[in-house]
Amino acid sequence: MNLHLQHNVRVDDPAKRRGVALALVAAAATAAVTVGPAALTLSRAVANVPVSAAAVAWGRAHHGDCDLHRDLTVTCASMHGGYANAGTTVGNVWLYGDLGGSDRHRHESRHSDQWSMFGPAFPALYGAECARTDGDFHRNVFERWAGLHDGGYTEH
Repeated sequence: MNLHLQHNVRVDDPAKRRGVALALVAAAATAAVTVGPAALTLSRAVANVPVSAAAVAWGRAHHGDCDLHRDLTVTCASMHGGYANAGTTVGNVWLYGDLGGSDRHRHESRHSDQWSMFGPAFPALYGAECARTDGDFHRNVFERWAGLHDGGYTEH
């Protein structure tokens, strides 16, 4: 059997690029179903390790009580400043004062998913979305994806 592998194949045709993108999305979806949520939780945590480590140090520097949870997120509660709005998620770390609860935890965990998908570009993308929506969190695609109700956003 004679196998020839090609490396660095360029796909210049837009239709072929869309086909490759769809194949990658299908592979990711298949992997998610096959490997299960535990493996995805672990991969998210691993992807977020660099920023999460810095966020835990930041949370502790602001007197946060930091706890590791089953979903491999860390909550740094009771902080004295050092976070925006009602709380901020950096990597797998939720930094906040006193706004806890399982709904909020679920919302912030989805922001951890966003961090793992977009990496260090996430803050810039989130900021651009805030500028696009003129600060209206109800229209912000990242907040909507994280779940407005879970995040405590009321109807307006």
